[in-house]
Amino acid sequence: MINAEIGHWYRIEFSPDPVEVVSLDDDELVVEFQHFDGEIEALELSEWQSLTPVEVDAPEDWSGPFEMDRQDIHPNRLFIEYNLSDALATFEKP
Repeated sequence: MINAEIGHWYRIEFSPDPVEVVSLDDDELVVEFQHFDGEIEALELSEWQSLTPVEVDAPEDWSGPFEMDRQDIHPNRLFIEYNLSDALATFEKP
């Protein structure tokens, strides 16, 4: 049984911050995960399981490795400068 899911965050023994699983290779039994600072690491499933991963909530500021401003990812601000007349102006008139 693989105790890892892509897109889920886990607390593992050697990392002070949670890590996100980004890839699972069922044939090779490899788990790839990304540290909060952006570094990607791969471990064999047996090594991953030996770290006793515990699923946790995503960090509040999960955008750390992506170097994004909070306003760039906040859903309430996503379209703040976009209005209906701008949207309609992009359509061609018949």
